Amino acid sequence: MSDGLNIISLFSGLGGLDLGLKAAGHKIIIQIENDPYCIETLTKNWNQTPIIPKDITKVSGSEILNTGNINIKEIDLIVGGPSCQPFSRSNEGKRKGIKDGRGLMIFEFARIIEELKPKAFIMENVAGLISSNRGEDFKKLVDIFKLKLRYDIKYKILNAADYGVAQKRKRLFIIGFKERVNFTFPLPTHGTNIKPYVSVNKVIGDLDDGIVFDSSESIGGKYGHLINEIPPGKNYLHYTEEAGHPNPIFKNRSRFWPFLLKLDPEQPSTTIQAQPWNSVGPFHWNNRRLTLAEIKRIQGISDDYYISGNNMNNQNIYNSPAWMQVGNAVPPKLGEVIGQCVAKEI
Repeated sequence: MSDGLNIISLFSGLGGLDLGLKAAGHKIIIQIENDPYCIETLTKNWNQTPIIPKDITKVSGSEILNTGNINIKEIDLIVGGPSCQPFSRSNEGKRKGIKDGRGLMIFEFARIIEELKPKAFIMENVAGLISSNRGEDFKKLVDIFKLKLRYDIKYKILNAADYGVAQKRKRLFIIGFKERVNFTFPLPTHGTNIKPYVSVNKVIGDLDDGIVFDSSESIGGKYGHLINEIPPGKNYLHYTEEAGHPNPIFKNRSRFWPFLLKLDPEQPSTTIQAQPWNSVGPFHWNNRRLTLAEIKRIQGISDDYYISGNNMNNQNIYNSPAWMQVGNAVPPKLGEVIGQCVAKEI
């Protein structure tokens, strides 16, 4: 694409969605982000793009225009992924939706849309937003977009693995157009009867030295030692009576799927968690935790893309700001295919 869209990026994170949209030929004209580590990451990698380093609740449409030296008529697209933790199914028990202050960020996104009136917008979030508070949170948001702001709304849950990412990562995309359009979401390029899924071994195999670890040392925690016995592609269910284990430790459906989950090298990875605790995977098939370099590859982020907060002396790199940024990112390839489809309608 020789003449791309002008895009304002909200909740930019490390810039995963922005990277995809840039690859689709578009221009990120300003980014808004308040996390200090993400700000450092963006500053290093997007040094020609203005950044507003503030909480979105304290940012107005006029400030965005002034900071970016933008005319409101120049805005084609506004994109972003508001805080998703309050809507995540992996956060059951604390899944409060808009009753959690972070959940209100979806309405801050809508406020900026109202103030700047772009030709279109893309909001990304976890699939759990649709069912949060029995669907009421999602209905309220869509009603604002449709009835108050008068946008033509399309939404769908997409799996990154269907578009050539080595990761089964489902995300909800809500797309709004100022004019009524015949928009359709991109068809999968990988899967049954098309191109085979990209395996995790294909993207990270060259980063492994082949050493098989003793997980009691490489993973630690109360249950880390159990990884040794679990076959690739399996999880804690290996240690259940239903699976025929002679000394079952867990009951069926007593844990979330990523608990003690070991990657199958010949399949895409499962979702990389932003904040994994001791026994939450996915873990490498050689009985160890993944490295930051590996999860960047799994997300489709280039090796030379700088991530702040990576203290190499930190043994718990999976709890570092760097890991959290990568775990929260939109796979750039997914952003690219969405950006290509949206551009056709503007």
